[in-house]
Amino acid sequence: MPFEFPIVDAPLLAHRGASLYAPENTLPAVERAARMGAKWIETDVQLTADNELVIIHDLELDRTTDGSGFVAQHTLDQIRQLDAGSWFGDGFRHCRIPTLEEFIRCVTEHGLNLQLELKELSGREYQLADRACEALAALWPFDERKLFVSGFSARCMRRVAENLPHVPRAIALICVPDDPDAYAEEVGVQIIHVQDKFVDDHALQLIRASDTEFGVATINDAERASYLLRSGVESVLTDDPLLFDTERLSGADRARA
Repeated sequence: MPFEFPIVDAPLLAHRGASLYAPENTLPAVERAARMGAKWIETDVQLTADNELVIIHDLELDRTTDGSGFVAQHTLDQIRQLDAGSWFGDGFRHCRIPTLEEFIRCVTEHGLNLQLELKELSGREYQLADRACEALAALWPFDERKLFVSGFSARCMRRVAENLPHVPRAIALICVPDDPDAYAEEVGVQIIHVQDKFVDDHALQLIRASDTEFGVATINDAERASYLLRSGVESVLTDDPLLFDTERLSGADRARA
């Protein structure tokens, strides 16, 4: 199915929301990113023990909540009781982990586009992809806002393609493949995301020679982000939606931002 390129029509995606300014993957992080002028939000979705969809990055609860153990071994009711904000700052005490439905409502109310990353457990890829696609089909305003689904699992991406063939997909990798276009075709995606620490001059040569759209994560340095965008990368993921604040940029880079 043909897609309009570039799929990500802005240089920055707010990584887990404005995660330098509010607890990652929470509604305050979305609201803060929107106020800062973000156009795209990246977030992560997982399945609970009772097959509900919640927004959290880590497979375990320990780092970003006052809970402990695997997300997939807790029910939605148990997860909703957790504090997901105090670790970041006292002003976010009692912030909750949102459901996917709550997150989508917040994103769309603020006029944002969404990258939804599937955080699968090996062996449950189809369950996560099916539930996420079912929710997106019911909740996402396809005629009004842009969306793509991403993940590290090729199995998940193929399942998304079966369920929602009209929705673009991205595979998350560590390194740029030797043949990005062949890799994208094999997995059935339109975008490849890679880690910045592995993007050297050779990797940028491969990116420039490719017809596949590329994003790089996670970059909080404006000079580095600007360099990558000048060098063939279509977008970067950042914790700071103000990364391209015009007061920080030279005249040449300000035009691009």
